[in-house]
Parts: sequence; structure tokens; C-alpha cells
Amino acid sequence: MIIFSLILLSALSQGTPGQLDAFHRNLDGAKGQSTDANIHAAISQIEADVQRTSYTPAHIFVQSTGIPSHAIGPWPGNPSVASDQAWSFLLPVTPTEQNGAKTATGLGAIGVMVNGVPIFNAKDSRSYQNANVWFQNAIFWEGTSMDTGMGHPAQRGNYHYHQIPHSLVTQTGDTAQYHSSIIGFAFDGFPIYGPYGFANANGTGPVVRMETSYRIRNIIDRHTLPDGTVLSQNEWGPPINNTYPLGAYNEDYEYVANLGRLNEYNGRMCVTPEYPQGTFAYFSTRDAAGVAEYPYLVGPNYYGVLETANTGMGGGHLPPPPSATDYAPFELGLSQSTTGGNSQLAIAGAPPNTTVRIAYSLAGMDGINTPYGVAALSRPVALLPPMQSNAQGMATMSVTITPNLSGVTVYMQAVSNLGSATGMLSLPERVTIL
Repeated sequence: MIIFSLILLSALSQGTPGQLDAFHRNLDGAKGQSTDANIHAAISQIEADVQRTSYTPAHIFVQSTGIPSHAIGPWPGNPSVASDQAWSFLLPVTPTEQNGAKTATGLGAIGVMVNGVPIFNAKDSRSYQNANVWFQNAIFWEGTSMDTGMGHPAQRGNYHYHQIPHSLVTQTGDTAQYHSSIIGFAFDGFPIYGPYGFANANGTGPVVRMETSYRIRNIIDRHTLPDGTVLSQNEWGPPINNTYPLGAYNEDYEYVANLGRLNEYNGRMCVTPEYPQGTFAYFSTRDAAGVAEYPYLVGPNYYGVLETANTGMGGGHLPPPPSATDYAPFELGLSQSTTGGNSQLAIAGAPPNTTVRIAYSLAGMDGINTPYGVAALSRPVALLPPMQSNAQGMATMSVTITPNLSGVTVYMQAVSNLGSATGMLSLPERVTIL
């Protein structure tokens, strides 16, 4: 067993946008997978996660197929099948608050997860009697068609999430011990975290579950809106009963300031590991039992200025300009097979033709909440057999993951030129075995 500490090379130290470190680039050509044979046949030739990240002074660009690396499907009652969407999303390098009236989150994609999968808001596309007053809650009306990763495809094969994506959150190694990882970005550019954050907005205190400030309204009929607006009879919602219980419509929820830790946008201004100077951050909300809670990811409105190139007809397909710089740091990834094959460790961005070692710990990572400083795995630490990077700085290693490791969180980093003055340490990876 050994312990090591090297200066962590990061996007910030290289002068590139720090958001890029959050995205899960496909380092080894891993493909989509499903435990459903028909779905697997359709997606197993499609590269998973993010294929390319790049940036200009004003924007970062994320190009993906929209197929995640975690298993997807089946989708009971949904005849659609996920397909390659050739996404190209762009996000502002410096997101800003929207002054005055905020922009409502619309139907379709409202953000992108770190695996390149888009997110939708809490609505489906229907309202009661098509009156556009009482909007159906997608989790209630479409929940049975969502897979264990909490996603499903739209009619044209656009796989997406409406709520906390459990499989992705698991892949990030999310535990109540540490502040959650960034799991995505809303289209205003502000980050979306998993369910855990620091108790205090200034970054102090224990790690706690972030609680929404929305709750089910105490109403006996649907004759008013959450803001107190009294509706005319032709705008009333359906009666509250077993067919239309409270929670079936988004307007069944109300925002109560300071009820939880988050504001009406489902976020707060706070210090996070990736933003030690503070940022506005959204959090994915769920209750103590792990069930997703309204508004799930982003509130009814964006906090910041919306990047409209991602929305509307044809949105999400604006390619980066020729002047964009590719971002391909020294990084480590684990492609986990959930269909019976071996999983694979991969590194990219290493010095060409050098020896690379992967260290791992089950105990944690010292300084994991300050990832842009000095990083070290917590004892005990083990090294895997050495790998030799090729001329492109890439290498792979097949690993067998036994069933008894399911649910175990592993902390990993790759290191090249161990013990030398030119040693490089990759960004830390925290993953949970699926």
C-alpha cells in the first residue's frame, strides 16, 4: 500500500473553463447498453456519453449522442427507442443572473447532464382539457414508462431525464459523506448538483441533503393557482380524487420561502467544491427515502440568462466554430458493463508512450472537496498493474467486477511518471460500482 500527493493539474490551472472537467468524455469508445435485448441491439453500436468538449472565450461546447453509458430501458408503454441525436450544446463560460422577470423553462431540453443526456422540466406536453392552466406532472403521468435510470425516450428517440437520474448519480459515486458532484448544467450555464451540499451556503458545516422549498398545497379543489389567483369555472382543474390525486399537476405545488434550503429556482447562491468563490447552483431534490421531489432539477424558471441556441426548433445542434479549442485533459474513466461483459478502465491525455498507474482507495480522498489543490487518496491505497500510454496518450485495461462489489464506492486517480519531477496526476474520479 502507498500514499502519494502530487499537484493536481486542472482546467483552472490551464486557463480553460472549469466546467469542462465535469463532463464524462468517452475515453474508450464505450457503447450504449441495455438489459433488454431489443433495446440493446438498437443502441449497442452507438457511442455513449460525451464525444467531444471544446471552448471559445465565450462558450463551452458539448457534443454527444444522447445515449448514456449506464444501462437504459425498458420503457413500459412507450413504443419509442432511444437513438443517436448528434447533440451539440453550448453553455456560457460566465453565466449571469437574469435581471427582472425570469425566463420560464419550456418543453423540451432545458439543460444537459454530464453524460450528454438532456433534461426536461417537470411537465409533460399535456394540460387538463388542453386549457394550458393545469399542466400534467411528467413524473406522475409518465413515471411508469421510465427506466431504472429515471429516463425515457421521446417520440423521435430523444432519451432524457425529468428528475434526479439515479444511475448517473450512482456513477458519480454520490454519497451522503461528501458534497455531491456536478451532474449537469442548466441552459443558463449554472451547475446542477446531486442531492447533497454543505449545510451553510458559505461552504461550512456538515454535508446535508438539500431540501426543496416546494410542498403539496393544502387544497380541496383546483379552483385557484399557487399564487392565489382565483380561476373562472372554465379554468378549474379536475376534482381531487384517486384518478387525479394531489401531485398529478404542477400547480398542485406551492413555493414557501425558507421551507427548505433552496429557493424558487431549486437552487441557492453557495460555495461548492468546484466554485470556492461561490456560484448559483441548482440541486436535484429527493426526500429522505430517496424519492424525487418537485421541482426535481430546475424550478419553473431559470435563475440565469438562457442560452437560446439550445432551445426551440433545431436547438441543441449548433456545432462549435473552427476557432474552438478542444479540451482533452489527463483523465481517467471507468466503463461499467451491466450486461455481463468485462468493465474497462481507460485513460486519455497522458504523456505519450509513458507508464501510467491507477491508484484506488475505498476509504475516500483527502481534499476531495478542494479538487483544484493538492489531492491524495485516503489510506489504504492500492495500485493496479502499470499501463503504457500510446502515441496519443491513451490506454485501456479490462477489469472484472464481481457482484459482491455492487454498491461499493471507489476513489481513483491516474498518475504518470510516478515519483518523478514531471509526474502528472489526473483529476480525481469517484464512482460507485453498479
